Amino acid sequence: MALRPSGVFNYRYSQDMAVIRTKPQWITFALFLLALAVFPFFASQYIMGVAITIAIYIVAAMGLNIITGFTGLISMANSAFMAIGAFTTGVITVKLGLSHWIALPFAGLIAGLVGVFFGVASFRVKGLYLALITIGAQFIIMYVLLHWNSLTGGVTGLSITPPNIGSFAFDSNRSLYFLSLVTCIVVVYLARNIARSKVGRAFIAVRDNDVAAEVMGVNVRAYKTLSFFVGCFFTGIGGWLWCIYIGVASVDHYTLLESIWFLAILVIGGMGSVLGTIMGVVFVEILKEVTVLLGPVVGDAIPAIRDTIGTALPLLVLGGVVLAFLIYEPRGLVHRWEIVKRSYRLWPYSR
Repeated sequence: MALRPSGVFNYRYSQDMAVIRTKPQWITFALFLLALAVFPFFASQYIMGVAITIAIYIVAAMGLNIITGFTGLISMANSAFMAIGAFTTGVITVKLGLSHWIALPFAGLIAGLVGVFFGVASFRVKGLYLALITIGAQFIIMYVLLHWNSLTGGVTGLSITPPNIGSFAFDSNRSLYFLSLVTCIVVVYLARNIARSKVGRAFIAVRDNDVAAEVMGVNVRAYKTLSFFVGCFFTGIGGWLWCIYIGVASVDHYTLLESIWFLAILVIGGMGSVLGTIMGVVFVEILKEVTVLLGPVVGDAIPAIRDTIGTALPLLVLGGVVLAFLIYEPRGLVHRWEIVKRSYRLWPYSR
C-alpha cells in the first residue's frame, strides 16, 4: 500500500479489505486505545459509571444490530434477551455456586437459544408482524422470569457478587471499566468481522431481498436462525456485564421501553453499521445524562412541572431526537460521518 498525493493505492486484496488501512490510521487507533486505557485514572466515579454503561450497551446493541441492522429482522425484545443473560448468570453463580467465567458463555448461549426459539417466527412473517411477535416474546420472557420464584427469585431477583481472578475482585468502578472495555472490544471485533465474512454478506442479502437471496442459493431459514442466535448471544453477554455492574439480576431493569430505546440507538447511529451502533450508544447515553442534569434547572424555571420534569425530560428529548433523525437523517450519524470524511479527504476538490 502506498500513499500518494492523489490518494491511497492498494496492490493486494488483503490491503483493500483491511479495516485500518494506512499508517496514520494505525497511529490514531493506537492513541485512541491508549486514551481508553488511561481514562479511568483521571475520570471521576460518575464519568466512569457513564463509560461503563456505554460499553455494556454497545455490547447489547451490537447483538440487535446483527438481527435488525444486518438481517433486517425487527426485534423489540432485546432487553428481555439481556435479562436472560443476567438471570442465567445469577442462577449459575448464586444457585449453583459456580464461577462468573463459567456463567459468561452460558449467559450468551441460553439467550441465543431462546432467541432462536422466538426467531423461528421469522420464517413465516416479517416487518410489523415480526415486531409484534417479538413484543410478545418480551412479555412472555419477563413473565417467566418474574414468576419462576424458585429459580429467579421473583420480584426480589438474585443478588450478584463481583467476579474475581484469584484474589483480585472486580468490585470497583475502575476494575469494572476494564472488564466492560475488554468485553466491548472483543464483541465489536467479532461483529466487524462477521459483517465482512460470507455469513455477514448472507445476512445483508436476506435483509435486502430474501426471495432473491434464496434464488441465489442462500439458505434463508438457516441464516435467519443464525442471525437470531448470534445477535441474542451478544445481547446475553451484555446482560452478564450489566448484572455484574449493578449487583443484581432483577426484572425491573429490562422493560419494553428499554427494548424500544435499543431500536432508537440503531436509528440514531445508523442501521446495519458497527461504527453507527457505537456512535448511537454514545450519543444516546450522553444525551440521557445531559437531560437528567438539566431536569432540575428546567424545574426551577417552570415550577408547575418541577415534580415531573426530572423523569419526563429525557423521554421527551430522546423522542424528539429520534423523530428528527427519522425525518432529516434516516441513515444515522454514521452517514453524516462518511460525508465529513469524504469532504476532508478530497479537499480542496470536494465538489
